[in-house]
Amino acid sequence: MAKSVLRALFLLPLTVHRSLKVFENWIQKYGKVFGYYQGEIPFIVLTDVDMIRDCFIKETNTFHDRPTLVLNVEPYISSLLGVEGKAWKKTRRVLNPIFTAAKIKMMSQIMTGCSEEMLGIVDRKFDGGEAVDMLQIAQGLSLDVISKCALAWKVNCQTNTTDPLLRAMHSVVDDAENTLIQYAIALPILRKIAEWIYPYASYYKITTKILDNVREVIEYRRSGQGSRTTDMLQLMLDAQAGKEAKATTSSKGDMLIEDRHLLSNSFLFLAAGFDTTALTLAFGAFLLAKYPEEQERVFNEIVSVFSEPDTELTYDGIQKLKRLDMLIAETMRLYPPVVLFVSRCCRQDTTIMGQFIPAGVNVLVPTWHVHHDPNLWPDPYRFDPERFADGRNTHHPAAYLPFGLGPRGCIGKRFALLEIKMAMCKIIRKYTFIPCDGTPEDVELVVNNIMISPKGGLKVRLQRR
Repeated sequence: MAKSVLRALFLLPLTVHRSLKVFENWIQKYGKVFGYYQGEIPFIVLTDVDMIRDCFIKETNTFHDRPTLVLNVEPYISSLLGVEGKAWKKTRRVLNPIFTAAKIKMMSQIMTGCSEEMLGIVDRKFDGGEAVDMLQIAQGLSLDVISKCALAWKVNCQTNTTDPLLRAMHSVVDDAENTLIQYAIALPILRKIAEWIYPYASYYKITTKILDNVREVIEYRRSGQGSRTTDMLQLMLDAQAGKEAKATTSSKGDMLIEDRHLLSNSFLFLAAGFDTTALTLAFGAFLLAKYPEEQERVFNEIVSVFSEPDTELTYDGIQKLKRLDMLIAETMRLYPPVVLFVSRCCRQDTTIMGQFIPAGVNVLVPTWHVHHDPNLWPDPYRFDPERFADGRNTHHPAAYLPFGLGPRGCIGKRFALLEIKMAMCKIIRKYTFIPCDGTPEDVELVVNNIMISPKGGLKVRLQRR
């Protein structure tokens, strides 16, 4: 027994990196519904889209919460990722207005400015004859956008690759595959040890520094100093202040959203808005370099809406770019940034389509495999934006889930899509993406626990139009 446990521990990090292949083998061997254990935690894997729909959309009272976090630590347990039940509902209710079309339209001016700075960096690389690593470019842009829109932070992460916040967020993403966390999954006894060690870990110091900076911003805003800034943090503060008086007279006497929620969700916005958006932008550029005919279709649509090279990009104009929408949708089908995260915990014994699911079992949807199922997507590895054309976009509602599914789907979906489209428009109006010696024919993917990443980046060359 001891020998088998040790073997499992040594193999676990290897399994994490090969998780796409592992799940592919399991699906081929066991079918669309099967179970496995992460340590002692039972999971049922679903690739049957009707069952996915029932669990994530129809039976949300039973499958409401995400699986319990491996480590019970801040800033995660007070964020939308970690809160459960009524606490999640009230937190989401406060945060939803931040991401309305009207609020995102206000933030589009910030996105335009950040995209203009990105274009300046691209210009300098073009003038120097350099190939461009679109992932590196996109990561700097995405962190610039989210730090300004969420916290009004003036950071230098686009022009300075050693910017402290950029390095910190790289550490946050890279630590998703922390070996101690993986071992804590395998042996629950290690979780308490990991939680005890956590305050001494470098990762804790990084997150604490970010949270301390957010805390300073909150105190500064409450002091009334400086001019008012309409960003995500301020909107959360407004929501808190608007409900505080009412809440203190209630039987429970608690605010709708507490300071720990402000801190945790500010951190979540930074972390979630960093790599996921950047990956889609980088993969989109890579695909356009490989398929020049599609790139010309997208370019022609952009110039039909924004006719002059110096025409300012507007929120309303961006919404008219349907071909660009199709490109991004197909990019996220082929390369969904988050591949092993769409999951829920079953809170009571239930039966879904004849399958008994006991309370306490987690259901997991392997997004990558659903997106590449030939029964759902004919010739699934072929790049074909026409799949999402008006009139042809008839896929099953559970067959496409780059932003998750159901009430707990990604709250920042519209924000992320607008940022990607703004950046794409800025570059494509001026440059053509073309392959270079460093452009891979087939991307080698690395999986860190839940996300994919292209090994070695995604390099393309630019040609001025």
